[in-house]
This record gives sequence, C-alpha cells and structure tokens, in this order.
Amino acid sequence: MARDRASINTAIWTSDEYRELNVAEQHMYKLLMTHPDMNYVGVVDWRPGRIAAMTAGATAATVRAAAESLQAKRFVLIDDETEEILVRSFLRHDGLLKQPKLSISMVNAFGSVASKSIREVVTFELFRLFQEFPDWAAFKQEKVLSILKGKRSDIDSFTQGFTHSFTPGFTPNAAQGLGLRTATATTTSTSNEVEGFISPNVTRGETPGQMGFRIPPNFTADASMIRWAQDNAPNVNVKLATQKFKAHHRSVAGRAQFKTDWTAAWEAWLLSDQQRALDRNTSKPDHTQRVMDNTRAMLAAEHAKQNPPQQIEATS
Repeated sequence: MARDRASINTAIWTSDEYRELNVAEQHMYKLLMTHPDMNYVGVVDWRPGRIAAMTAGATAATVRAAAESLQAKRFVLIDDETEEILVRSFLRHDGLLKQPKLSISMVNAFGSVASKSIREVVTFELFRLFQEFPDWAAFKQEKVLSILKGKRSDIDSFTQGFTHSFTPGFTPNAAQGLGLRTATATTTSTSNEVEGFISPNVTRGETPGQMGFRIPPNFTADASMIRWAQDNAPNVNVKLATQKFKAHHRSVAGRAQFKTDWTAAWEAWLLSDQQRALDRNTSKPDHTQRVMDNTRAMLAAEHAKQNPPQQIEATS
C-alpha cells in the first residue's frame, strides 16, 4: 500500500550531516522521501530516468550523480541489479514504528524488497532502533521481532571505499540564474562535466574513462601497501580485507566501479575497517549484555503469549 503523506521533521536542520549536503543532494533526498511510490520500509524503485522526469531540466545522469553522492555519505543505498534505492534512516524518522498497524505494513513492505543488501541494512537499522527504543509498539509485534532474527549489515559493508567521481553542486551563473558548476573530467580534458541535479548542458557520450578505470584483475597489496596497513590499520586482517575489497568492486555497477586511484581507495577501505575494529573493542560489554537480555526477554514474552501454561485440575 502506497503512502499518502511523508514525514520530514523540521529537526532535520539540526543535523550537521544534512546541512553539509549541497542543493542537488538535498533535493534528491527530499524527492526520495516524498516520492509517491516509497514503501513503508523506505525503498523506492531505482529508475533514474523516471525520477528525472519529476524535475524540470533533470536527466538520468544527474539523478544518478546526486544519488551516488548521497550513497557515498551513507544517506541511501542503491542496488542497480534489483533497481531499488533505500533511504537508510527512513524508519527512524517516519514514526510508523510507534503505530501497531503501520508496523505490520512495514513488515509486508520488507517482504517485498528484492535486494539482499537492502534487506540486511534495513534489519541492521531496525535492530539499532530496538536497542534504543524497545518500548515502541513495533517491537511488541511478533512479525517485527522475526525480522530482527535475520542477517543484518551496516551500510558501510556495501559502501565503504565508495568515492563519487564528482560532487554535485550549484553556483549562481549569469546565463543560467541558479546554475551549475562545471569541472573538467581530467586534467587533460577540454570538455566540461556538469555537476548538478539539473543539467541544461549535459555532455553526451560520457565514457567510463572520464571517471577513472575499473579495478585491475591482478590488483594485490604489495610490500609497501602491507607496511602502510601495519602502521595505519593494525587491527585489520589485510589479506581478508583486500579480498573483500576486490570482490566488492568487481560486483558493483555504475560509477562505483571506477576509481582514479585504486591504492587510495584500498587505503580508505582499510581505514574504515580499522575504525570499526576500534569501535568494537571500546564498546561497553554491559550495554551489549543489556541489549541481548532485552532481546531474549522480548522473544520469551512473545513465546509465552503464544503458548500459555495449561491449567491442571486438582484431584481428590
């Protein structure tokens, strides 16, 4: 069932992360949040051409550029294979998890999501909300609790190392009114590449070479890279991280598969792994235990509700 309204809290302007988005990125975010086809889990069909038709002057290329920039900043997750895009924090801010009936609509919407990666990220975000707000109405629903048992992954698992080929942005231009910045694709290129959501001057025939190149088939961490990792990411399994790095970038589609410096992208990937390792090591064990106890108690309560104890009549 499609929504007939969208919930965008004015507190969004207290977020430094949102204020750091440029005009094109903010427009794309609000377009997705208010899209008439967004379901109750925060997923919209990812068809850049159709989305572009909702804004005068936009093209599929500029829609994709704005969305990929949002993805690099963890606001959304795109699955090109299943043609779906997730607004990561939708469940946190929409308020539907406080309402029992809408919580069931959320479960039904979750079941309709085709993307495995999006389902894992939704489960991860839902579990975070359960940790923070265990008294919300949704977490008293057996169907919602069943989702928490599924595999969950942080969005970083699918976006780490992602660098957008350019940052969409707007600057006033005498010829365009509220126009667009342009930048050369490479230091030797003479053609301009449009950097905004609306693009009256989109350069046609853009080739992957303008955005970098695919990961080399024989990419590996050489001795100098291993030394760098030992100094900067000592808590990371370099061999395993490199294998995941290669597998990820060989499987993605769109601009995410192109980089201008694969060694720098690899270093960014390992730094993200190192930060997560530090976060895990410094987490409070009593908080983790409390979360697990809450989960077990909630599941036990649901089980007891479904299986009430039988009354045994006394015999004389």
